[in-house]
Amino acid sequence: MSINETIKLKQVFAEKFNGLIWRIKIDEDNDYLAIESRNIDTKKVLFSVLNFKTGKIFFKESAFGEPMNANLAYLSKDTLLLKLNEHVDSPESSGLISIELKSDKILWEKYNVAIQQATEYGIQIFDTKISPRRYNWINHLNASILPEPSQIKHNTSSIKFPDLNKSYTFPNFIEHGLIEGVVAELKIDDLQIICFHEKLVDKLQQKLLIYQNNKKLHEDILISNIQKLQPESFFVIKKQLFYIRNKDEIVSYFV
Repeated sequence: MSINETIKLKQVFAEKFNGLIWRIKIDEDNDYLAIESRNIDTKKVLFSVLNFKTGKIFFKESAFGEPMNANLAYLSKDTLLLKLNEHVDSPESSGLISIELKSDKILWEKYNVAIQQATEYGIQIFDTKISPRRYNWINHLNASILPEPSQIKHNTSSIKFPDLNKSYTFPNFIEHGLIEGVVAELKIDDLQIICFHEKLVDKLQQKLLIYQNNKKLHEDILISNIQKLQPESFFVIKKQLFYIRNKDEIVSYFV
């Protein structure tokens, strides 16, 4: 791309949920993205899986297990693994549930077990009632016992997160209010992505902005009318941008 050529951003999807986006898991090899969303009013934990390259949804806001006790644990080619907690406020594990991606059907449930690690090969678990711990490997699809692997393959991640800059210098063509906190910035080739808080009267708003060659390409308000600084809310996978808007919507653009 020449220095004078300006790209045009293409939106992949903008998906809103009936609750706060609480946790995200990504399978980069298969372009899958799983979301755990939580509705504080109804006390429900809901799960969604989509193909992040196409925006195709496998299932959206499905509930499994007891309300508020399930968490995203691992996302693989065929299954979504959920960890069940003993209690809402306790990290102690009481079991696992495996969900088939294409149908959102429960494949298997195992109780009184906890996950030690999960890989493409399988899931390493242990019985929480037995001490000292005894580890077994089980299959993603049917929970059958697997032989101990001779070697574990751990995939490397290409996810890029922004750097936090305490002394960021805004270009002259970008108008902004009083900046509060640091600026999160990430450069993709000659494309600059920044996220920052600006003060408007007595409230803050968090803004994401993309520019290239002294030209703004995209601008969005991530959240407004807030009292305190929010964490950075974007990341990039293989030149695809993802960001969280209003805590309940995930938006993606090819960059």
